[in-house]
Amino acid sequence: MKKHKITYVSPGSIANEMDITQGDCLLSINGQEVKDMLDYRWLMSDEHLLVEIEKPDGEIWELEIEADSEDDFGLTFAPGSMGEDRRCVNNCIFCFVDQQPAGLRESLYVKDDDPYQSFAAGNYITLSNLNNDDIQQIIKHRLSPLRVSVHAADMELRQRMMGNPKAAELFDALKQFSRAGLEMHFQVVLCKGINDGPALDYTIESLLALGDCAKSLAVVPVGLTRHRNGLYPLDAFAKDDALTVITQVGKWQARCQEQTGSRFVFLADEWYVLAGKPLPGLDEYEDFPQLDNGVGMMTLFEDDFHHALKQAYQCAPMDVHGLQRPGNTTVKCEIGIITGRAAGEFMTKLSRRIMESFPAIAVNIHVISNDFYGPGVTVSGLITGQDIISQLTGRCSGLDVLFIPENAFRAGTEDMICGATLSSVSSALGVMAEIGAADGGEFCCQILSFCDNHLKH
Repeated sequence: MKKHKITYVSPGSIANEMDITQGDCLLSINGQEVKDMLDYRWLMSDEHLLVEIEKPDGEIWELEIEADSEDDFGLTFAPGSMGEDRRCVNNCIFCFVDQQPAGLRESLYVKDDDPYQSFAAGNYITLSNLNNDDIQQIIKHRLSPLRVSVHAADMELRQRMMGNPKAAELFDALKQFSRAGLEMHFQVVLCKGINDGPALDYTIESLLALGDCAKSLAVVPVGLTRHRNGLYPLDAFAKDDALTVITQVGKWQARCQEQTGSRFVFLADEWYVLAGKPLPGLDEYEDFPQLDNGVGMMTLFEDDFHHALKQAYQCAPMDVHGLQRPGNTTVKCEIGIITGRAAGEFMTKLSRRIMESFPAIAVNIHVISNDFYGPGVTVSGLITGQDIISQLTGRCSGLDVLFIPENAFRAGTEDMICGATLSSVSSALGVMAEIGAADGGEFCCQILSFCDNHLKH
């Protein structure tokens, strides 16, 4: 029987309450051997569990547990213990990993393409590294919803774009998933002159034909860095191109909404920014099925921000250290906010709302050009510490705090892509730096809370 060594137990989790600790081994669940992470998640979905644990001294514990299937049991296992994560076997012409400069942390060069990560973390997979047994395992374990990178429904074109003959077998798997009732969300990385235009029309139409299990499609523009020497020549989209894509997808949205009640296909925020068009309204994103793909992120951020600001303005007492005193034009708290070029105007508009509502606060928006990756990369999630330092040195005097976007840091850490950290940026610029929340409402409250505390002291 396989033993799966436990390397971490989440505080407050079911496992923690059952006195399972780091160094223990998982032996079985409900009398069944656990082969891999798919087996683990499937077996743990039962409400009545008999979990067999081996302690470091060889003692065997049998734990009877009643748990909700939504509860996190709280175990992390040693790398490779639950089977190695599947890696990408494609050679895509648009791959962002291939455009990374040398010298970054090792994980930034890893190409994940794992079905479990698609289900558990919302990662997109290509399905080109799976055989039919793998497909049947996914169906058996009910990994739904899945997130699938399609790029093109013309299988000859998809094969050329992905550099892998197996890429042409996509719809064999998608049809099996659909017949089994597994929900699927899709993405297309659009490359100018390759899979746009009529090819995009064909892709949308083909995915719609899969029926009710096809839930949504995100269309995102290819990201191009300046580190493309020796790679397939790709052109960046221009303003007119973005307008064309918006018009094309808009027609499909109207047609889909009429036929199915859902727009089905959604555009990444970058298209509207590039085209100079207003972002769609909140209701046009429905239930935000592609939020993790950058689709509707700015609209939701703005709505949450305005809601929190309105509540703070209405509820704040008149004596909150001058933040809201009528006629107060004396700045008492000055903050800086880092953002990328794509969100520069957007964040400037939000900053004006804060200053109109709370005159004691001055907000400075610092738009960082991405010299690290090149001018074609404009999103805040790829801002580097070294660019912040080089562009803001000598420009932070008078700031009480500098907020850096949360998505510019490795999840759960204070580490940035280039190797800089929150503290190293703060030290280099001589200003207090904080990680700005990715949620608009939380970020608004974070600003107001900092300013209130600053003025108290």
